Amino acid sequence: MYAFVEGEIIDKGEFHVVIRPDGMGLGLVINVAPRTGVELTPKGGTARLYTSYQVKETSQDLFGFASTAERDLFEALLKISGVGGKTALAILDLPRDRIVEAIAAGDSAVLRQVQGVGAKTAGRIVLELRDRFAEELMEEWADTISAESRSRIAPVAITSESGNAFVEAIEALAELGYQRADARELTRKARTTIGDDAPSEELVRYVLQHAG
Repeated sequence: MYAFVEGEIIDKGEFHVVIRPDGMGLGLVINVAPRTGVELTPKGGTARLYTSYQVKETSQDLFGFASTAERDLFEALLKISGVGGKTALAILDLPRDRIVEAIAAGDSAVLRQVQGVGAKTAGRIVLELRDRFAEELMEEWADTISAESRSRIAPVAITSESGNAFVEAIEALAELGYQRADARELTRKARTTIGDDAPSEELVRYVLQHAG
């Protein structure tokens, strides 16, 4: 219903802001994650929040986010059993890149640190969103393979029980969200291009850089 709301910040709380849209004589209460509220300008300033309008039998709530990507993640979380608006906002109080990396890596422990998220809920989040955000993370890594990214990739391959680089690379890609059949085919192509003796971390890095 509302793609975004832009206007003057009339009031701010830990979990909400009140914005008066430009040229309108009303104030909208918008639920936000605490981190988002802190990042906004003080009262009297102008802000734009990308919004998600949620309607239930007993309530109508407007949620606001600093970017469309955060809003998309919020709405994806709401589709998971056991995750409501307040819980989703609590998860989004973590930096978005940390959330996405945790989901893509299957690391539910990061999500269990959020108040209101138990082991079962964290497991469902990882299970239902892993493929989507693993793919997104692969695209980001393919664009910019930084030293930090490489340090995350290498341990996955090195710690594999198998000593075979080909198998290690497949296992690493599977842990990062690839389907095993796709991981096997992509690793085979990588080995053909860069050499049969390439170590597993080089095979994984090549796949991340070149896989479509």
